[in-house]
Amino acid sequence: MSFGRQKRLLLGLLALLAPVPLPFNAVVSWPVVILYLLGVLLFLRRAWADPPRWLPTWGMNVLGLIYVPIFFVDLFTLSGGRMVQPVLHLCLFTLLVKLCSLARERDKWQAAMGVFFLFLAAMGTSVHPLIVLYLVAFLVLALVMLTRFAFLHVLSGFGREDMSLERVPLRGFLAMSALSTVLIAVPLFVLLPRVRSPYIVGRGMGGDNRIEASGFSDQVTLDSIGMIRTSREVVMRLLEEGSMDPNKEMRFKAATYDVWEGASWRRSPLRSSLVRSERVRFLLTRERKPERWVKIWLQPLHSRSVPLPVETVVIEPRVTALDVDEGGAVSFGINPQEVQEYRVGMTDRPVLLGNEPRGERDSALDLTGVTPRVAQLARRAMGEGTLAERIRHLEMYLIQNYEYTLDFRGRSAENPIESFLFEYRSGQCEYFASSMVLLLRSQGIPARLVTGFLGGEYNPFEGYFIVRESNAHAWVEAYLPGEGWRIFDPTPPAGRPVDRQESAWLLTQQAWDFVVFRWDRYVLTYGIYDQIQIFGSLRSLWRDLWSLFGDRKETPEPVASPAQEPVSEEPAPSSGPQRSPLDVPLPVALGMTLLAAVVYLFYLRFRPPLTATIAYRELRRRLGRSGTPIPDSVPPMALREAAAVRYPAAAAPMGRVIDFYLRESFGGEELQPTDREVLKAALDEAQRLMRKAG
Repeated sequence: MSFGRQKRLLLGLLALLAPVPLPFNAVVSWPVVILYLLGVLLFLRRAWADPPRWLPTWGMNVLGLIYVPIFFVDLFTLSGGRMVQPVLHLCLFTLLVKLCSLARERDKWQAAMGVFFLFLAAMGTSVHPLIVLYLVAFLVLALVMLTRFAFLHVLSGFGREDMSLERVPLRGFLAMSALSTVLIAVPLFVLLPRVRSPYIVGRGMGGDNRIEASGFSDQVTLDSIGMIRTSREVVMRLLEEGSMDPNKEMRFKAATYDVWEGASWRRSPLRSSLVRSERVRFLLTRERKPERWVKIWLQPLHSRSVPLPVETVVIEPRVTALDVDEGGAVSFGINPQEVQEYRVGMTDRPVLLGNEPRGERDSALDLTGVTPRVAQLARRAMGEGTLAERIRHLEMYLIQNYEYTLDFRGRSAENPIESFLFEYRSGQCEYFASSMVLLLRSQGIPARLVTGFLGGEYNPFEGYFIVRESNAHAWVEAYLPGEGWRIFDPTPPAGRPVDRQESAWLLTQQAWDFVVFRWDRYVLTYGIYDQIQIFGSLRSLWRDLWSLFGDRKETPEPVASPAQEPVSEEPAPSSGPQRSPLDVPLPVALGMTLLAAVVYLFYLRFRPPLTATIAYRELRRRLGRSGTPIPDSVPPMALREAAAVRYPAAAAPMGRVIDFYLRESFGGEELQPTDREVLKAALDEAQRLMRKAG
């Protein structure tokens, strides 16, 4: 096989692998990639035949001129002015043309540069953990190509022009090079300064075409939550600082809605911006103190909403501003495109901080959608009793007399709430909550619709909770004079989000979510704050190690005088649970482990083989350490007799070692692999028996 043929085949295989992640990231469409892959396969077939003629330079120029108008149509019409997709289309076309014109040596290196550009585009637009497999595969294949190119170049200098693919003696070098590259890349990734997001295209550009988490836009229809109730996409993960009760109900408030517009709800207007009480802390109320803390990682919702447990009183986000609406729901200042991490302090019962109603014209008393039939039903269902008891009667009436369903085929009505209450008598959580809001308002009771999430799935691999889109839910907040806003949930239990029963498949999903969570936390969103934490941990570790060799003087604790007053009863702000100096993030621990492994592998590969001379010298050192003086002038046979007197149990294996030494040193006999195994076994046995004898 000629050298040119080998180089073309290697370039073709690398070009075949380079764009594989692009269609999965929705950056380049599948038809375009399939056409490109078919073109590369045709090139490989032609390269295998090794024809003498390839595409000439003038042919390349003609094809380039033909593609110019196609590029502009792609840029301004098909892609709407966005550059990424047209540039990648151009790169695919250019590389394919270049592969078909590999006549000179420099053409092959130009094609390799085009392949590398496609590789960068694939890596820069990928956020899935499996991209690591692609990275390793591309790395190995690229190393094979580069080393083979260099090897063939050396052979051509000696006049060689033909060689089989299987005869290149570089397998060990390639394996060690690939492993070393991966191991060096891990600490570099951890320690290199972070300036901004490491990806050239944000997460919204990938293949993560999630349905918008409905219920968090400015308007919500009666089927918004039903659209995502069957989705298993993760919305957020929670980790409590301390013990977390898996059986405790978790309800996350994300948005509130006041005005019913006949078929949808309008979101409550913003009330104000939250004021920071400290550098990273926002207080929802000063009347309650946090009793427990939970750290939350929120996936991009395509919304500004900040889902918070209804018991939240303190928020510690990584942003400088937060807004709150009239219903007490919190939101970001902008729509975040990346995972948001924040810490919340909670009490043991709900804290609902919506505005108090301001009279009959308050939006929580808006009568849009209320008809005489709705008011009559409300009076009959609520019955007699205190206000709280009447509201509870209405809640139970809806739970017991209506059914939950996601099937709305054939339904059409001008007034969907009346149709739900008097005709179909079945619906989803938004129908139940919306109906209860209008029924309460018909009796002069302020009420609003609330959307968010209910419940979560416990992941035993790290003790955190997973909240999915299937946990989306809607409920009601009603105002009781003297008590404030209270939560009511009229949806039947069959329609509320429930945890799945434990199974092997669920355990597999949770294990995979653990991997995704770590990948998202320590790769995709790894940033300067994590690096500061790592260096802080290293500093604490160094300080603790240094203190072991210093003077241990205990510093007496200062005694506060009676005149001194505590600064605050609130706990000091923290970015998470207290960490020990050795509690470093997963990438650091993994990098250190892999680095130690590669050092050990290098030692095993490059250490000198065991010889009889080395074994004999080890015996002499061991005898010298035991207290038996062994002058350099003692010959081997005299050493054998002295060793037998000192260690009679080890005389036989020591004798075998000395016999091998005499054969190697005085007989000039080179030991065979089987002899080396016997020698090593004899040395190990002799040392063991000598240690046992003391």
